[in-house]
Amino acid sequence: MQKYKVGAYLRLSKEEFSNEKESNSITNQKLIIDNYLKEHKEYKLFDYYIDDGYSGTNFNRPEFQRMLEDIKNKKIDVIIIKDLSRLGRNYIETGNFIEVIFPAMGVSVISVDENCEIDSSDYYGDDYLPLKNLFNDMYAKDISKKVRSSLIVKKYNGEFVGKLAPYGYIKDPKDKHKFLIDKNVSHIIKKIFDMILDGKSRREVANFLNDNDILTPSEYLKINTDKDTTIMKKWNPEMVNSILRNENYTGTLFQGKKRKLNYRIDKKIKLDKENWIVTENHHEAIISKEDFDKVQEILDRKSKVNKDGSIDILSGILKCKCCGSNMIKRTSKGKVYYYCSNYYRTKNCKNNKSTSKSIIDEFIKKELNVTEITRLNINNNIKYISVVSNNEIEIIKTNGSDK
Repeated sequence: MQKYKVGAYLRLSKEEFSNEKESNSITNQKLIIDNYLKEHKEYKLFDYYIDDGYSGTNFNRPEFQRMLEDIKNKKIDVIIIKDLSRLGRNYIETGNFIEVIFPAMGVSVISVDENCEIDSSDYYGDDYLPLKNLFNDMYAKDISKKVRSSLIVKKYNGEFVGKLAPYGYIKDPKDKHKFLIDKNVSHIIKKIFDMILDGKSRREVANFLNDNDILTPSEYLKINTDKDTTIMKKWNPEMVNSILRNENYTGTLFQGKKRKLNYRIDKKIKLDKENWIVTENHHEAIISKEDFDKVQEILDRKSKVNKDGSIDILSGILKCKCCGSNMIKRTSKGKVYYYCSNYYRTKNCKNNKSTSKSIIDEFIKKELNVTEITRLNINNNIKYISVVSNNEIEIIKTNGSDK
């Protein structure tokens, strides 16, 4: 008797796990397939391919892809599944695999529950197969809608529905929808914000964290959870920026920032902030709202970083009084001057005058009553500086007053 090499494919999505009966569990699928193999001695099991927690609306599943590789390497002659929906719920792609790809690869498909065998060597099509795949696709769409609606309700009720709490927090053991401060790393977040308020750049912060052997968020996550994640062993400015921009640290929960294009595609699109779901006072704050807003103002200045990683103190705060554009720095004969970027690049502003950096520096020292200009006293006192020429300089202070 000829023995056919069998690949047993099993799949259960997260949505099905929470919405379906035991009939589609991985354990039950395996039991059904094993019983079938016992009754049909012509088949010999090569391997199980189990995608537990993966949607059937696309085929980018690790075990399914491994099975395809084994088919290409002639390790499998037959695929056995509990029912066609285990293979997939996208009726177009599922039909393409069953009617085109698998026959071309010389592989037959057996669906136990539906008592259906699709023989690759003699396949002319099952008249009812497209209809079965369509019903499976409609079911997937219905499940997706129900799950999405349920999650939206939970979000509006102030319940956190993500897998992991933000870096600096842990899920409350008594209520997984709430956060508790993770005291092991919350001081690091405070230090990051304090350094920016003290005039340091994001690169300088990253260098400080690396020099002091502070674990990155992904390293910390890997050590403290069993989650499989990509490890970033060194802090970088982008990593620091993601923490500085995370408004969850103010005690407010922000959810619904992205949504899937549709139930078949995993790709997500960003939503405008007015469409986010916001829950005030969801958890204890690590950073005050005042300090968070002050840091955002500093970051929004788009300050220029010098080659040594330090910040050009005046970059981002000098504005042309005529058109409001940023002033840009240029050097001539060893002296530094500022010009309107709009005039310099497009000639769309009438302000063609240059302003000496030394004159601006002296003006700032006089107005702030300091002997040295630091990023700290700039951040704490100046919102922006309006400039036309050496004789027309105006400081707009953070409290709203003009000088």
